[in-house]
Amino acid sequence: MKLYRVQVKYKNMYIDETLEAENDKAALEYLVKKVDSGDVIEKEGAGFENPDLLFITFEEINRNATKVNIGETSVGVQVGNTSVSTG
Repeated sequence: MKLYRVQVKYKNMYIDETLEAENDKAALEYLVKKVDSGDVIEKEGAGFENPDLLFITFEEINRNATKVNIGETSVGVQVGNTSVSTG
């Protein structure tokens, strides 16, 4: 089973669900069943400029991505380029 995050935004409604399914199509079908049964909690305030458009996004979540390895980065590592003053 794969883990998915599905988001639906329409008018002033926002749904953000995490669910397990065999594939992408099954994930969307499972979301529809959850909506029909009332198991989904809608959040207000999607905040879209055009409320007449329906947005559905879903992504497969890597279950191992949430594990943190503190040993990968040492303290004091500098990120980015140093700036140069021309004046």
